Amino acid sequence: MGWIATTPEERRRQLGSFLLGTGGIGGIAAATGPGIGLSQEEGHKLIDRALDKEGIKVLDTADMYAAGASERIVGTWNAAHPDTDVLIQTKTGVTAEGPNLAPDRVRRQLAHSVAVLGRVDLYIAHQVDPNTPWAESLPVFSHAVESGVIRAYGLSNVDGAALSSALDSADRLKLVRPELIQNQYSLLARSDDQDVLPIVRNEGLAYTPFSPLATGLLAGRYSNGEKPTHGSRASIASRHAHYFDDEQVMVKIRAFDRLAAEHDVTSAGLALAWLVNHPLVTAPIVGPSKESHWTAVHEAQKLPWTSQLADRLDSLFS
Repeated sequence: MGWIATTPEERRRQLGSFLLGTGGIGGIAAATGPGIGLSQEEGHKLIDRALDKEGIKVLDTADMYAAGASERIVGTWNAAHPDTDVLIQTKTGVTAEGPNLAPDRVRRQLAHSVAVLGRVDLYIAHQVDPNTPWAESLPVFSHAVESGVIRAYGLSNVDGAALSSALDSADRLKLVRPELIQNQYSLLARSDDQDVLPIVRNEGLAYTPFSPLATGLLAGRYSNGEKPTHGSRASIASRHAHYFDDEQVMVKIRAFDRLAAEHDVTSAGLALAWLVNHPLVTAPIVGPSKESHWTAVHEAQKLPWTSQLADRLDSLFS
């Protein structure tokens, strides 16, 4: 029996409807530069808002976000709020030289993250390391659970084969199993439908997708040929860049915008509602930095959901 709840409903109660992504605090993900991302003061205000008004239960960061600034700022907030019961989740394994889950490095990085953040509740292998077998890296995560350093661990950016291999390795070596999966997933990025989500369902894993709005493409920002502005997530992240020049995709997005308007919600609200109502999604990761971003979160929670609406979205983004 792991620490994460076993049923989808219990997992949502445990982790909340949304996780707060803090990659934009101190910078945007791995990016740094003048005017990009939230300052420490802005980051602290965002966390306060998320916990006090929005019911957020998990703060998500990583040791490489903003060259470590994200963890440091979350850590200073945590030090000023010693009695909070929010869960702190961080990740390791992404380096400038490529993926690295070597056991010694994972141990060092976990110790560093605990020191910077004050504690780590949930720890995630950020990327598959082709040079380090799961049989070498997973014992470090398992031992961290067994020794009480963390409560549970998970995997990010895994396909079905890598996830199956990790679970098999954990079982064969009698280790604590990974309990959380954090992959890119949205109406525009649905490859996990084929191989990852069936495993999530069969193994009772938590699934907390990132990039739920496809860096703004599903937020109605670029439907009419607009280009990302400097400092926006879309200007930094490259995973969706090819969509801007794909007219077939943009036609779908414009139809999606019209569907959102039919239901009197923003495009972002509809995109998040699809995830909130997905039976295998525990909680998407969001990183609001403006009031309008919170509006989309509220819309997603309040929108009456029907099988007809789900079918229309599946048909549009098959």
